[in-house]
Amino acid sequence: MDGHTSPARFLAYLLTEHDVSVTQLCDRSGLDSDIVWAFLAGRLPVTQTLAEQLGIVFHSPGFWLTRQAIWMRTEPDADAAAGGDVTPLC
Repeated sequence: MDGHTSPARFLAYLLTEHDVSVTQLCDRSGLDSDIVWAFLAGRLPVTQTLAEQLGIVFHSPGFWLTRQAIWMRTEPDADAAAGGDVTPLC
């Protein structure tokens, strides 16, 4: 997994790699399962609170916040490559 992988997809990878279920993640981190499923579906970004809770189980809060920032920075580039509308900087 590289820096161009969404935080949600990276979490899905970690869950699979470490054989951790969503229920186990919730039990260990204190996260609500609805929040985890929404995050995994790409409907929620990494927030400070989510980063802190994910950091209990995998990596650190800073890791998740950095991963979200990188993802948000590269996301418009993916839209441009796909021919999506991109607002010019000037």
